[in-house]
Amino acid sequence: MRTPIGGIGGTTALVGAGVCAAFVAVTLAAPATGAGADDYGSLWNILPPGQSGTITAPDLVQVASGDPNRIAVDGKNAPPNFADQLEKYDGLNRRDPAGITTADIGSYYKRAGFTPDTVVRQSAPKSGVSIRWDSYGVPYITGATYDDTMWGAGYAGTKDRMFLMDVLRHAGRARLAEFAGATPGNLEMDREQLRSAFYTEAEAQAQLGNAAIRFGAEGQRLLQGADAFIAGINAAQDAMCPGGSPVAPSCPAEYAALGKTPQPWTRADVTYVASLVGGIFGKGGGNEYQNALWLQRVQAKFGAAQGRSIYNDLREKNDADAPTTAETRFPYGGGPVNERQPGVALPDVNGPQAPGTGAAIDGTTLPSGLPALTPGGPSRDLSMNTPMGTIDVPIVSRGMSNAMLVDAKHSTTGHPVTVFGPQTGYYTPQLLTEEVLDGPGIKARGVSFAGTNLVVQLGRGVDYAWSATSASSDLVDTVAERLCNTDGSPATVSSTAYLRDGTCVPLERYQHSYLATPSPASPTPPQKYTYLVLRSRHGIVQLRTTVKGVPVAIVTQRSTYQHEVDSIAGFARLNDPGYTRDATSFKAAAAGIDYTFNWFYADDRDIAYFSSGRLPLRAAGTDFDLPRWGDARYDWTGWLADSAHPQQVNPSRGYFVSWNNKPAPGFAAADSVWAYGTVYRSLALEDRIKAATANGGKVDIGRVTGLVEDAATVDSRAVYTLPALLRAIGDDPATAQARALLQAWLADGAHRVDRARTGHYEHEAAIRLFDEWWDGGGSAVARDVLAGRLGETLTSELPQPIDDHPRQGRGSSWNEIAWYGYVNKDLRELAGTPFASSYANHYCGAGDAVACQATLRTSLADAIHRALADEGVSSVDQLTYDKHLDDIRSVTAGVVGVRPIDWQNRPTFQQVVAFTAHRPRT
Repeated sequence: MRTPIGGIGGTTALVGAGVCAAFVAVTLAAPATGAGADDYGSLWNILPPGQSGTITAPDLVQVASGDPNRIAVDGKNAPPNFADQLEKYDGLNRRDPAGITTADIGSYYKRAGFTPDTVVRQSAPKSGVSIRWDSYGVPYITGATYDDTMWGAGYAGTKDRMFLMDVLRHAGRARLAEFAGATPGNLEMDREQLRSAFYTEAEAQAQLGNAAIRFGAEGQRLLQGADAFIAGINAAQDAMCPGGSPVAPSCPAEYAALGKTPQPWTRADVTYVASLVGGIFGKGGGNEYQNALWLQRVQAKFGAAQGRSIYNDLREKNDADAPTTAETRFPYGGGPVNERQPGVALPDVNGPQAPGTGAAIDGTTLPSGLPALTPGGPSRDLSMNTPMGTIDVPIVSRGMSNAMLVDAKHSTTGHPVTVFGPQTGYYTPQLLTEEVLDGPGIKARGVSFAGTNLVVQLGRGVDYAWSATSASSDLVDTVAERLCNTDGSPATVSSTAYLRDGTCVPLERYQHSYLATPSPASPTPPQKYTYLVLRSRHGIVQLRTTVKGVPVAIVTQRSTYQHEVDSIAGFARLNDPGYTRDATSFKAAAAGIDYTFNWFYADDRDIAYFSSGRLPLRAAGTDFDLPRWGDARYDWTGWLADSAHPQQVNPSRGYFVSWNNKPAPGFAAADSVWAYGTVYRSLALEDRIKAATANGGKVDIGRVTGLVEDAATVDSRAVYTLPALLRAIGDDPATAQARALLQAWLADGAHRVDRARTGHYEHEAAIRLFDEWWDGGGSAVARDVLAGRLGETLTSELPQPIDDHPRQGRGSSWNEIAWYGYVNKDLRELAGTPFASSYANHYCGAGDAVACQATLRTSLADAIHRALADEGVSSVDQLTYDKHLDDIRSVTAGVVGVRPIDWQNRPTFQQVVAFTAHRPRT
C-alpha cells in the first residue's frame, strides 16, 4: 500500500488509546456554509490521460477504426474518460502563466469535491456498497461499513485498471517475463526485483498479518479491510471476465493478446505490488559500494587527505548553500566521509567477484547485452514490456513531484493557497487511479497506486488536503558479510556461508524459476529461467567480492524490507477525519508512513510539512557514505525519532516549496544523492513565489497556479549554470554571436515552450546550442570544468549522471543532477563569490582563472562547430531544434495509447487547493 513514484515513510508506530479512534465513525460538524463537505473551500485536480483505463474488445475496435496505430484521441475515437483529462492538462501549457486567474482554473482542472457534479452511472455491486461515477469516470464509493468501503475500492479500482494491476503484481513477484513475455526488459526487471525485494510466497502472504500485529486493534481493522479490498478485486475480475474467460466482451483485451487467464488475487499479491513500489521508489541510499570505489580511485591519484577533500567537495552531503524546504535545522547523518572508521569495509577496487542474487543458474541463458548486476540498484532506468508497449520504470531519477504552499498572511483571501502533486510519469492507463471513499472512519478523495487503492494516498480529506514529493532520505545501507565455509576450509568469493556472531552459517539460498511462454512481445519458444537468490540476516546479497583480500558478500539492508505494507496505517490516518483534524494530527499521521517522502498539508489556516521515513540510527565506528562490516556491534541502533524528522508549520518566510530538494539544514543527503548543492530545480519555484510575495505582496490561487506553471517550462539547468559559464568566458570574439543568442534566451527566462503551437520553441537556436554544449558529441562542458583538477578518467568515473533532459519523454526533468551545482559553485568561487560551504579545491583550470577561461572558450567553440556541422548550416542563428524531441510520450501499458503532448515539468496528478472554512477546532 504505497504510492508509486512518490511514496511514503515514517518512523515510530503510533499505537495507543488515540489510535483506535482512527476507525470510529465520526459525525462531521456542519460547515459554516451549511451546504456540505465540499463547501469548506474550492478544490480542483487533474490526472491525465483519463480515469477509465480498461480497453475491451469493442473499445479496441472503436479506437482502431479511427486510427490503425491505436492512438485514442478524446472526441474522436477514444472511449469515454480514456483521454479527456489529457486535453485539459495540455491546454494549461498554452496559456501565458502571468494571465492565469482563479476563474480560469475550471478550464484546466476538474472539481474535486465529495459529491459528483453529474452522476453518469451508478451501481450497487453488493449489499452495503454504492458506487456512482461522475462525468470524468471518477468512482464515488460509499460503504455502510469500513469493510464495505474497502470492498468497493477494490471493485471500482479493478474496473479501471485490471490489466495494469496484473502487470504490476507479476513484476512485484519477479515473474513479469512469465506473464508478458521474455523480452530483455522483462528479464532485467525480474532480476532487479529479486535483488530489491525477494519474498517467498509464504513471506508475502504473511506480511499483512505481521503488520496487523504491529498496529494492534488498528492493524486488525486494516487487515479485515485489506481482505475486503481483495474480495472486491476478485468480484470485479469475475464480473469482467466471467469464468476467467479472456475473450469475454467485458474482459480487458490484453488477456486475449497474451493468451493468459486472469487469476484471483491474494494477500501476497498486495504485498508484491507494495514491494515493487517500496523497494524501488520509496527509498534512498544504498550506493555505499560505488562511493567506496570512487573514493579509493581519487585517493590513489591525489593521496588520502586530498582525495578525501575532493570527495567531500563533490559529495555535497551537507552543503549549507543548498536550497531547503524547512527553515529550521534538523541534524542527521554526521559529518565528512571518514574511511578510517573501524566499522568501514572498503571493497577492493579490482578484487575478484562472484555473482549474488539475480544470477542466472541451472543452464539458464539470458539475452546478450543485459547490463551487469551491481550493488545499489541499476545504473539506468528499467522497463516492463507488455503486448503493445513498454512501461518505463524511472529508477535513476525517482523524485519527480513538486509543491508550492503559501500561508494565510501572503494570500489575498487570508487563507492558505496551494498547488501540489506527485509526478509519477505518464502512462496509458495511468499508474495512479482516482477514487472517492466515504464510509465509517474514512472520507477522502484522491489517487493511489493501482492495486493498493484501499486508501487514498495523495489527495484531500473533509477540510484539508495533502500531497508528497520524494525525499530520498537514507534508509538503505550496504553491509559486508565475511564469507566462510561450514566445513572449515578457507573461504573464497564463491563461498555460500557467512560469519554470524562468530559462527559460520549458510546464507539462505533459493532458486527462483518460471517458464516463459511465447507472447506478442516475445514470440520465442517456451524457455525456463532460473535465478539464484541469496540472503543474510541483513538482507539480499548483491554480489561477492573481497575487502582487503577477505572474501565477503555485499548485502543491501533496507529498513522497509519485510515491512512494505506497514505504511497503510499512516495512509488510513490521513483518510480518517476522526484522526486528521489539523496540522498537528497530520504530522502524526504522516509519521506512520515508513517510506521516505516529503509530506505537505493545507487547510483554511495552516500549511505544514513533515519528511517521513523509517530512518536508521547508525552505530559508532561506521560511516554514512561507505559499506560497513556485518558484525553485530555495527548494526543499526534504533530509528530516528518523529520529533527529529524535518518538519515545520507556517514557516516565517511565508511559503513552502519542494521539488525533491534537500529537506532541511543539517539533514545529510543520502549516500545516493550527491546533488544537494547550490543548484536545485526547486529554485525555479522559490524564485517566483519569493518575488511575488516580496514587499508585502499577496497572491491568490490563480496566481499560484500560474507561478507553478511558469516554472514548468524553465530549463533550470541553463538558468543556474549559464550565467556563470558566460561570465567566465568573458568577451570572446570567436563565440560572440553564440553568446548573444544564449544571453537573449536567459533574459527571456530560458523557457522551452511553444504556447502558440507554432511547431518551434522560441529561442530554438540557443536551446540547440546549449544542449550541444552541455552534453553532445561525447563532450560535456560540466566535465570540462571538473577535468581541470580531476583529469578525464576520474571525471568520467564519477558516479553521477550528467543530465536529466526532457528528451527522455517522461516530463520530469533537471532532477538530482550534481553537475549543475558543480559548475555554478566552482566558477562563481573562482570569480570571488563567497559561499557558506566553500569547496576545498578549485576545479576549472585547476584553479587558474586564465586556464579555466581558455578551457571554456574551447569547449563552447567545439560545441558550435559540432552543431553547425550536424545541421549543415554556417551560422549559429540558423540552428534549429525539434521541440518534439522533448514531447511527453505517455507509455502505453496496454493495447491503446494516447497522443504526445508538449513538454512541461509538472506533476502527473496535481491539486489546486483553497480552503476557506474548517470544522470546529478543539
